[in-house]
Amino acid sequence: MRAMYGAWDALKNVDGLYPNHRIGWSAFIAGKRESRRLIGDVILTGDDFHKATVFPDAAFPCTWHIDVHTPDPKFDKGLKGEEFISTFTHGKEYTYQGPYWAPYRTLYSRNISNLFMAGRDISVTREALGAVRVMRTTGMMGEIVGKAAWICVRHQTSPRGVYQDHLPLLNELMAQPGAMRREKPDGELTLPKGG
Repeated sequence: MRAMYGAWDALKNVDGLYPNHRIGWSAFIAGKRESRRLIGDVILTGDDFHKATVFPDAAFPCTWHIDVHTPDPKFDKGLKGEEFISTFTHGKEYTYQGPYWAPYRTLYSRNISNLFMAGRDISVTREALGAVRVMRTTGMMGEIVGKAAWICVRHQTSPRGVYQDHLPLLNELMAQPGAMRREKPDGELTLPKGG
């Protein structure tokens, strides 16, 4: 709340950019950049990005640099443990040769047999989260999970079963342009044209 109202005060009163505007609503639960990450069959690391580790189940591209935020020491005086202004990582050690293709096995749970995940909760380390956390990348994760979920229903399998028994089909779906769609009135999912 301190960060939000402080930024608003700076924009409105200090910088004078929005003198006639007001805040109409704000959430009281912060949408934190990272809170929980789940563990999948693969835990993607920053080293995987640096070393360009190739996975057989490469599923979604990552192009954002390894962007990890930490408290900015310039603003932590008297706020130890309650810092709210951050800085980000920058420099050659936070870049990698991209795009980097992250594995499907980061998108399902290691110990909950029917749990998919997409977004900032996937199976990555804190450093790897810095590269996968952006909207276009997380949106692509959602597309892959949707296609894998279709395979689960169609073939009565689990998310892990998609990797173990149906990876060629997932690869085929990922290679097709556009999303899958419902085509039959009974609700049975079918492949897009050509599938």
